[in-house]
Amino acid sequence: MIRLSYILLFTFIAFLVVAGANEPSAFGGGEVATPATPTAPSYTLTTTEEDILANKKEIEALKKRFFELQTQFNSLKERMAGLESVVEGLDEELNLLKKEFKKADNNKISQELALLRKDVNATIALQKENFEKIRNILKQLTSMIDKINASYVTKDEFQKELKKVYGMLGKEPPISLHTSSSVDAAKLYQMARAAYKKGDYQKAKELFDKVIALHYKPAVSSFYAGESCYYSKNYKCALAYYKKSASLYRNAPYTPILLLHTAISFERLGEKGEAKKFFNSVINFYPTSKAAKIAKEHLLAL
Repeated sequence: MIRLSYILLFTFIAFLVVAGANEPSAFGGGEVATPATPTAPSYTLTTTEEDILANKKEIEALKKRFFELQTQFNSLKERMAGLESVVEGLDEELNLLKKEFKKADNNKISQELALLRKDVNATIALQKENFEKIRNILKQLTSMIDKINASYVTKDEFQKELKKVYGMLGKEPPISLHTSSSVDAAKLYQMARAAYKKGDYQKAKELFDKVIALHYKPAVSSFYAGESCYYSKNYKCALAYYKKSASLYRNAPYTPILLLHTAISFERLGEKGEAKKFFNSVINFYPTSKAAKIAKEHLLAL
């Protein structure tokens, strides 16, 4: 009987132990499974514990990422500070360069203005010198032409030469023409120049005389009339017209040729002393002209 009671007691105790092990914990704890071996128990996390653990890991990862970003930000901040220092340094250098350039430009402008002022003053001085030279040359030319007028060909001689020329043609020197129109005079002048260019010096001279009588370009017309006589080898006639042309226009573009042909006319007439004077005049007054070169050759031959 007692033995049966023990057996029942132990059976009840074993039942309670088994029942207590299979009942879930009121606090959400895990269950202890019957171990495969007495020395290796295992524990399974609940869903809440797993979420907490995952959140904890994510927070740790975020903390780590935040730390990395903060480190990069601090590095960038330091670099920005360095760049700001560099920019400030460059600004200072730029301002310094601007001041230097401005100073250099002012100095350069001042130097250029000084050089320009110097050039202008030199040009003015040269022009004054040239003006004085030209005025002296004109005085000498005036004196020489006055001497020609007084010594070589008088007005009566000029008229006499004209009469001789027209006498050879069987005509009287023209006093007037049928018209005094400047248009007709201009046409006559063009006709005279055309005849001269063709080498018809007799016709050219006749036409130039008509132009002179109309008082149209008397200086240049007298010169070409003289040239017509010169190339016709009538040197006395040429001298008369040259004298008239020079008295009307003392500084004409053709003056070097006029003086040269005056000298050659005297040379051909045998008046070598007068010829030398005019050759020297061409050389002295127009040294760079072609006429001066020819004058030198004639002087060497005299």
